[in-house]
Amino acid sequence: MNTRNLGSIALLSILVLGGVACEKKLSQEAIVAQDAAKSADERVARLEQQLAELKAGKHTPKEGDKETLDSVSKSEQKAIERQIQTAKKKAETRKQEAAQLAAASTPKAEAPKAITLEVPSGTPIEVKLDQDLGTDKQQAGDSWSGTLASDVRVGGSTVWRTGTPVHGVVSQSAPLGRLANGKGGLAIRLTEVGSSDVDADTHLVVGDKRGERNAKIIGGGAALGALIGILSDKQNKNDHALGGAAIGAAAGTAAAAATADTVVRIKAATPVTFTLSAPEKVTIKN
Repeated sequence: MNTRNLGSIALLSILVLGGVACEKKLSQEAIVAQDAAKSADERVARLEQQLAELKAGKHTPKEGDKETLDSVSKSEQKAIERQIQTAKKKAETRKQEAAQLAAASTPKAEAPKAITLEVPSGTPIEVKLDQDLGTDKQQAGDSWSGTLASDVRVGGSTVWRTGTPVHGVVSQSAPLGRLANGKGGLAIRLTEVGSSDVDADTHLVVGDKRGERNAKIIGGGAALGALIGILSDKQNKNDHALGGAAIGAAAGTAAAAATADTVVRIKAATPVTFTLSAPEKVTIKN
């Protein structure tokens, strides 16, 4: 074999070995970050689809007064638009984190191992609001914050600890007398626990001009048909069959005494329990 051929083989070997060296094996942390970035993009896509369907009237019930239909639909649009803005920012952050971890050197051997747990649909999440919410101050699309009032556990592991920050969005805000039937309502939705985005049900407090307050839990992220049905039905007789949503009384929320106050409020002093409407994967470190 001549010198020229030996030189070619040597050069080829260097290129191959160099290529192998350049193919850096991703750390577990980088893989988890890539999965989180993918999930964040998928959440944005789901929210954008919900908004498009809402604007197209796909989930708007046929029954209900027009004023209530328009009011609730517009409020839901504002709430989802706010969620989309937040979700896009988080998705961009997730992608940047994944890119940085993929480009980084192999992590130290003593770094804690991460495990991914799935928090199942139907898991209760008890929340304490940071402040009172009311139809006189909060509007649809406004954000709210709070903390977990109790641990959330899966099996023998604690996924989210008491005191973990939580965030959500106001999906409805109508003072008493705003709607055609004289009712009003304040609805909030949980959207984030710690660093995890979540899909949860809606906590709705309905009031009438006699001062009565009736808190309800509406299953599902949007549950537009249920919201419209409750706010437009004078006696709430059809709660059980609105939009296919699961509706129940909210524990721990008492009816207010008769008052001329037109504001519907959710007090920070009373813990609010939400329920996950979809499973959520959460990564924790041992």
